[in-house]
Amino acid sequence: IMDSLIDNLDKDKWAEVSVADRGDGYAEYSINRNPKQLDPSTLGFMITDDDGEAKNVTLTATLANKNPLKGVGRAELKLDPDNKNILGIDLNGDCVVLKS
Repeated sequence: IMDSLIDNLDKDKWAEVSVADRGDGYAEYSINRNPKQLDPSTLGFMITDDDGEAKNVTLTATLANKNPLKGVGRAELKLDPDNKNILGIDLNGDCVVLKS
């Protein structure tokens, strides 16, 4: 059984939500499977949109040395306005959002 996304994230910073409550602003991305461990709770990913445009984004507030996107090739992500930080993840209806 695969872990839920929230199982690898800091629950003080992230919330598990339903698809109906995830909010707007998501897009589907391909996710490079070799993230950089920027610090014990921060991962840097390269993601690519359907037009082939690559972005480097940061996933913060993971549990120490955990990667919630391990083995994930595609997911719907919500990014901040600068396209630098992941604010939400929807993996086939398993949704988490960064608390504001």
